[in-house]
Amino acid sequence: MFLPSRISNFVSQSSVSAANRVDYNKSEFNDYRVSSSEASLQSSLISPVQQPSGKVVTLGLAEVGVEVVRKTASLLKAQSWECTHTFLRNSQAVAFSPDGKLLATGSTSIKLLDLQTGHLVRTINRDSGILKSLAFSPDSKTLISTGLSQLIELWNLETGEQIREYTTHAYAVNALVFGADCKTFASGDRGKTVQIWNTDEEHALATFVKHDDWVNALAISSNGAILASASYDETIKLWNLNTNTEIATFNAQSPVFSIAFSPDGRLFVCGCADGKIKLWNWQTGEFIGVIVGHADEVNSVAINNDSTIMASGCADSTIKLWNLQTGEEITTLAGHICGVKNLTFSPDGGMLVSAGANGAVKVWQRGQHSKN
Repeated sequence: MFLPSRISNFVSQSSVSAANRVDYNKSEFNDYRVSSSEASLQSSLISPVQQPSGKVVTLGLAEVGVEVVRKTASLLKAQSWECTHTFLRNSQAVAFSPDGKLLATGSTSIKLLDLQTGHLVRTINRDSGILKSLAFSPDSKTLISTGLSQLIELWNLETGEQIREYTTHAYAVNALVFGADCKTFASGDRGKTVQIWNTDEEHALATFVKHDDWVNALAISSNGAILASASYDETIKLWNLNTNTEIATFNAQSPVFSIAFSPDGRLFVCGCADGKIKLWNWQTGEFIGVIVGHADEVNSVAINNDSTIMASGCADSTIKLWNLQTGEEITTLAGHICGVKNLTFSPDGGMLVSAGANGAVKVWQRGQHSKN
């Protein structure tokens, strides 16, 4: 059950009376909903997930008891977060290796840092522009990178050698994301393009010019089947990675800078130019609500490993942590002197890395419960 919170209209449908129930068919929600034609097109995918075991799991949004939510909220409030490392003269590209050992960042070259010590493990030299995006393969053996160019590079992390180079549809790739099979990856660029790739193939498997403006961000669902692309054109599109087809379009009513799926498979969230964070149930297409609290553009959103905390980075230089079950603000992290452009949680959720517009990368460590 979701408690009353700062998430506008974030109400448990199963626990309120008919008189108080939120009606998502009202016109005030129509701007955010998937059209009926799109809903019918996606119904075979955006519905209960078929697990490998054959068991069908319906991911509801009102499964957690009130006391559990309250206890979780109290524990999250009590946690402290401290900045333990600051790395200067970097780009806005940051990524954690899925095995939890490395942090990748850098300017034109790629720096691989030991997560425990903060020490430099390896430098990978490249010459295709300032880094814009980095993504590790799920097995942590390879890394893809791109800068302000038309190139994507694939790197062997054991040797530091380049494996392959890919030429994209348009100049300046804004976003990269790896698929669950360690072979598939996707790119989004300033030419309004989403491309699907296989690491073994020189050319893209599929190219979609379906957005009307830059593609700013990409994310893949926890089951590895769905790719989301977010654009300046105020839309989020969902793509089936098994068939390489578009299955839905969501209207965010504002340019979208960042997007994230919750690891528990229930939600996707986006950060927008209007300073709001918007939430959907991606399996049903249902608009869940809006989190308000930032005073400027929300450049980045990230969700931790157990889907309890969402982080948002703002153009006003602040980072806010939110209880994703209640929508309540947990804390505000201050330390950047300019806009926060990128955020990512470590695989265990114990660290958060933020990248500022001035190239300052900060590592935030979750501490013990405070005594206050």
